[in-house]
Amino acid sequence: MLFTRLLIPVDFSEPSREALKLGVTVAMRVGARLTLLFVDSATVPQSSDKIARALKRWIAEDVPSSVHAEVLVLRGSPAEQINQQASRGEHDLVVMGTHGKQGLERIVLGSVAETVVRTCPVPVLVTHDRG
Repeated sequence: MLFTRLLIPVDFSEPSREALKLGVTVAMRVGARLTLLFVDSATVPQSSDKIARALKRWIAEDVPSSVHAEVLVLRGSPAEQINQQASRGEHDLVVMGTHGKQGLERIVLGSVAETVVRTCPVPVLVTHDRG
């Protein structure tokens, strides 16, 4: 399978930064394009422009100029928005990080990555924080 468009959900955590770096590695090997997706699930929405600027800083820091990357800021449930973007047919691989929470903490907080892995219409590559 050839991947041409990678969707990389980010939440500005270290695991999502690691997912971006992994996505860049994949993109460089296969010539794919990247979309960094931030989903604002806050009750009081954050400034989309401020988030987009922060995402563009990540691109400037971690994405070589030879890799095309764009940003997308949406509101709603992270897992639902990730799956909706994937189901539109514009992306053929999701690369995402997870904090690797277990036990009660995972039950209480839920796991966006686990939900996406179970329900996403395209393959999902997950990296996790080993710390």
